[in-house]
Amino acid sequence: MVLGLAANYVLAYLPSAGTFTGNLRVSLPMIILFTVLVVLPQDRLRGAAIRTRERYRPPTVRSAAVWGLVLVAVVYLYSLLLSDGAVTTFSLGMTFAIIALSLTVLTGYAGELNLAPLAFGAVATVVAFHFGVQGSGLAARTNLQGVLLAVAAAALVGGLVALPALRLRGLYLALATMAFGEFLSNMVLRDTTEHELFGMRFTLFPDGALVVPPLEVGPLDLRDGTTSLMTATVLFALIAVGLAALRGSGYGRRLAAMKDSPAATAMLGQNLVRLKLSVFMISAAIAGLGGVLMSAATGTVAQENFSFVGSLALLMLVVVAGIGYLSGALFGGLMAGVGSAVLVSTFGDLALENEGMATVYRTLGHLVLVGTALVGMGVGRNPSGFVHDLVDGYRAIRTARPLLAGAGALGAVLYVLALTGVIGTWTFALAALCVVMLLPVVGRAYLEEGRGARPVPLELAGVDEPYTDELRVRLDRELGLKGTVHA
Repeated sequence: MVLGLAANYVLAYLPSAGTFTGNLRVSLPMIILFTVLVVLPQDRLRGAAIRTRERYRPPTVRSAAVWGLVLVAVVYLYSLLLSDGAVTTFSLGMTFAIIALSLTVLTGYAGELNLAPLAFGAVATVVAFHFGVQGSGLAARTNLQGVLLAVAAAALVGGLVALPALRLRGLYLALATMAFGEFLSNMVLRDTTEHELFGMRFTLFPDGALVVPPLEVGPLDLRDGTTSLMTATVLFALIAVGLAALRGSGYGRRLAAMKDSPAATAMLGQNLVRLKLSVFMISAAIAGLGGVLMSAATGTVAQENFSFVGSLALLMLVVVAGIGYLSGALFGGLMAGVGSAVLVSTFGDLALENEGMATVYRTLGHLVLVGTALVGMGVGRNPSGFVHDLVDGYRAIRTARPLLAGAGALGAVLYVLALTGVIGTWTFALAALCVVMLLPVVGRAYLEEGRGARPVPLELAGVDEPYTDELRVRLDRELGLKGTVHA
């Protein structure tokens, strides 16, 4: 009744000129939701009430730096195989990976939820467009000062959103961020009217879209696709190394303690309000940087680029990959920014080329759009994400050096074949993916076969093989005891 009456009063009594009244009417449910959540009485701090099956291994700064260098090298080598359009798409995926890092620090490290990470990217994009663009036409560029101001604005908005919601936890905090994201999408990103402030006339979202030119910092011009891709990759690696250092610091350990048991953390004298506010601002700043780079890589962004559904898809993919891992943010961001777009466009092209199978290919393209929800079922088997399984698989076969060397040689041969045009880029990508995924399985079989050819060490007798009479005789013989021979 409150929603219905309020919507009708807005429609009847507010000015009908412009888009403000219509946008406010659409946003009323989210405004009331946020208000109700804020005025709800605060619940008790919870302890470590339930056992979790999540198991995350935080990386050291050294390992994060080494893998960051490996990532930069791999992305550069792979970019040599791609066309200009594919490089631009890959660059877009890396910007989504940067936004996904904001979820790693907020949810993976601190245990706080944000259902609208793209909303902070939208805030940063609007600020960068109005304060960081210089020049016009093809000569227009976004300057570094505008990007820094946009990141600071995103962090400030993140703090302002978190400030009234600091009393909330769990689902209620997630709903508050969802309400903010929907309010921003329906009110700010649809505001095409002209405003006047301090004698200056401006429009937040002129013509319903923003044209964000690429960033230029000295000799570095991101209009080139490869330069944009490598810049996003290097920034992802640097932020990941910084988050690894943060996780290993005293501040990171306080975040982990707050995630495990807020009640115990408060009883140890920690200020939960300060911890939540600071981690929200860090997360919003990272999402803002990723949002500006994503908008610059896209060129022209509209309200649909920062939709709530896109934020949910990104969050779910990062959770499926492993939200407590930096590599989980990489895989989740790439799947959100590249995977669905490439697959949908591929099925669309196949539908145009094969008229008889057009309906089938279009149906497969629509199924890709709901595939994000389907892959979430994998979290039930392993809440730590598939990155955890992959890392454990490679950790188990690290002693199988001949097999690892052979896999590396095979990858090098496939790359040379793709570079010389013998095989296609898609063929190389699929073959390399199959090698990466199947290598732990083959490695375990290889190690099991090797163990079968050698006797089990005495300290593992009865552990790695059944404890039989023959094993007892062998133990007595090895230990110099008088064993009893059984018939």
